[in-house]
Amino acid sequence: MVTRPAGQAEPLVGLIEANGGRALRFPAIEIEDLPDWRLPELAGVDLAVFTSPTAVQKAFEKLKEWPQALRAAAVGRGTGRELERRGVKEVLAPDEGADSEALLALAPMQELAGKRIVIFRGEGGRALLGDTLAARGAQVEHADCYRRARPRADAGPLLDAWERGEVHAVTVSSAEALDNLSALLGDAGRPHLALTPLFATHERIAEHAKSLGIQEVLVGGPGDRELLERLMAYFAPRMSETESPRKSKAPLLLLIALLLAVALAGVLWYDARQRIDATQAELARRMRDIENDARDARLVARQSQEAAREALGKLGQLEARVAESQSQQVALEQLYQDLSRNRDEWQLAEVEQVIAIASQQLQLAGNVRAALLALQLAEARLARADRPQFQPIRRALARDIERLQAVPAIDLPAMSTQLDALVAQVDALPLAFDERGERIGAAQAPAAAAAERGFWSRLGAEVWDELRQLVVVRKVDNPEPPLLPPSQAYFLRENLRLRLLSARLTLLSRDEAGYREDLRAAQAWIRRYFDPSSKQTADALAQLQQLSAATLSFEMPSINESLEAVRAFKSRRDRTPQ
Repeated sequence: MVTRPAGQAEPLVGLIEANGGRALRFPAIEIEDLPDWRLPELAGVDLAVFTSPTAVQKAFEKLKEWPQALRAAAVGRGTGRELERRGVKEVLAPDEGADSEALLALAPMQELAGKRIVIFRGEGGRALLGDTLAARGAQVEHADCYRRARPRADAGPLLDAWERGEVHAVTVSSAEALDNLSALLGDAGRPHLALTPLFATHERIAEHAKSLGIQEVLVGGPGDRELLERLMAYFAPRMSETESPRKSKAPLLLLIALLLAVALAGVLWYDARQRIDATQAELARRMRDIENDARDARLVARQSQEAAREALGKLGQLEARVAESQSQQVALEQLYQDLSRNRDEWQLAEVEQVIAIASQQLQLAGNVRAALLALQLAEARLARADRPQFQPIRRALARDIERLQAVPAIDLPAMSTQLDALVAQVDALPLAFDERGERIGAAQAPAAAAAERGFWSRLGAEVWDELRQLVVVRKVDNPEPPLLPPSQAYFLRENLRLRLLSARLTLLSRDEAGYREDLRAAQAWIRRYFDPSSKQTADALAQLQQLSAATLSFEMPSINESLEAVRAFKSRRDRTPQ
């Protein structure tokens, strides 16, 4: 029974019938067209792989002309012959085997990095070929050009032929065909299938047949002729056994006649002759057995030599790949070390720059807060790196950070802002002689009121005022505020503003002596020339008193330990050999 699809079974059927057998066609797979499949663009493709003769037929139905620069590969010799029949030259196909493993083992299929490959196959085919080629660096594209389906066939005539004993062997060329055949036969036909010798084209199909319970499974070659030879080798001994009884009658009769004739000549001569014939026959049989054994031994030795040569070739390829892999591993390790070393150097350079900026801020501007923030930033970067060799640098940074955190905190920006506010309030401070002028004006108000009285009353008041001015009694324990003309009052305010601005400059430059002198002078001017009873004046004096209480002089810590730790680490790395 031939289970190949219709149209593909005829070559095997012809060979069976040409050698005296009878082929029973029962397709277990039906080839269906995929109407929506498109032929991929073959321009720029390096290799086209065909997995079956059907894939070749479907591809050439849409391919007008085979590109001359495109190379073709076939999974088996049958597929290769189909390509050659259509004019494709130098088809790459394995000499032995008809599966993806045999094609992938060929030397031209090893180095495929960057190659573009199109695989023409049936829908749902094995993924081994495409996955292996992709793993070797190729750009793989699949072109599913047909579909394998279970045919809608009546297995009744086949079961009848089985019942009549007309089915002596089953041939299958795929595991899918075997599954379809088992499903088509059903429960009634599976016992017949299990007891009938099954001839498979591949070991993988044979293993699948055994898993289905088929008792006798034989493996032929991938081609039709190899499968036919396996069939003939299996049935030849059985045919000779069935014919031997008919052929043995004539020699027996001849032997009987000979024995009768010899018996007439003499019993002794007949006995001696029989012994000689038996000895010669046994000798000839043993000679034939020895020749057959020698021929089998030579065949096995030749196959062993070929297998040894193939194993040596594969071993050489494996050794070359191992050497290449080792060299690539060494290169990758060196690259990783270089990258790791460069990354450490970049981090150390950044940390050194940050610590140097912190040192400049601390030495030039006395900015403790900026230096502290810079050291904390450097510590955070080293903590993210999490490298054990950075521990000495991190300990040095921790000690310098503790020193900076122990420095008294002075809010210079707030103090500077407070002085700016005082500068802006200078024009709003009331002068003391303005208040004195108001008191004098208040004293002259009664005199003006007296002018409204009569002549004699006004004359008496003026005389009394003149007499009073002859002797003036004044208490001098509280000095009167000096009287200033308007121009001098303007310069007074400007000088006070300059004093406050000078105090702000000395504050920023941390000149404590100049800062305190400016604040003392500003307080003295305000107490002397401005009204002490005014709320603005009292507030200004309170703020100046608060600013004077701040301490600017303290010992500035050094962060040279962190900077020296970074530089010492870099110098040790430079001295370490690569």
